Amino acid sequence: MSLPLTLAASAAPRIYKLTTTSYMRMNEAEEHNTYHTVARQTLLERKPNNTYRLAVEVLSFQAENPTFFNFLAADLNQVSNSLIIQTDIYGRLERVENKDDMLKRWRSIQSGVIKKYEKYYSKAFFDAFGQSLQAEGVFEKTVRNKGLHGVLLAGIYGFGYVSNVPVRGTRVLEQFINHINLPLQITTSATDGATPAELTLQVEGKLNQAALQEDDLRRLFRSMADNPLLKISLNATCQERYDVETATGWLVRAEQRLKAEVPGIYQNEVHHQLEMVS
Repeated sequence: MSLPLTLAASAAPRIYKLTTTSYMRMNEAEEHNTYHTVARQTLLERKPNNTYRLAVEVLSFQAENPTFFNFLAADLNQVSNSLIIQTDIYGRLERVENKDDMLKRWRSIQSGVIKKYEKYYSKAFFDAFGQSLQAEGVFEKTVRNKGLHGVLLAGIYGFGYVSNVPVRGTRVLEQFINHINLPLQITTSATDGATPAELTLQVEGKLNQAALQEDDLRRLFRSMADNPLLKISLNATCQERYDVETATGWLVRAEQRLKAEVPGIYQNEVHHQLEMVS
């Protein structure tokens, strides 16, 4: 068994560009968009137990086809564009450490945001947003294993990878469909990278049926369709690739594809492509 893959404490901050293509269909309604994010990741500390403190800063964000929701999200995301993150030993987001700063930022812009959207959202909506910044673990659910943070903090560290010896595990995308989690079983395999200085990790995933909140899922979709007898069957798969520097453990590029579907009713496809800029 090789030594566990770790993130080198001496590595300089890296800037990444993330391109995300998203497709969502609910019954006859469809939404398709492409998003471009530039972010900087800085390793603040590698602790003796091989957990990490990281700064992840969103430097720019652009939607190719801006929607009303994109504008609202951009305003709310002002409070979370700069996060200090504590990871577990696998490099997955465990908690956000600077929520006091986030709350101060929210209070400074709250009145302006509420006034801007008061015709569309009640004050209770924004109160709930502020409360999510204070409640233990609630905000983390909105970013863990999703989007930019789900790519940068995918949980690839802490394993001693060997060719032809797959590593099996699980992953949960919390609140993936409203309050319903999406649990996955994943298998990670190591292969030679594009150059001798790189290691490539390939991930295949499928729905973890045993961990799915099936009763809640049925109730949700039957309520949405106003059909108490509607048959519900969720399918989900993911394919991922991570190219990392063998010497430092830092990502060079990455790709994630996720598809979740309730046939005939719901379809959600997300494709992330990450590349190091500098």
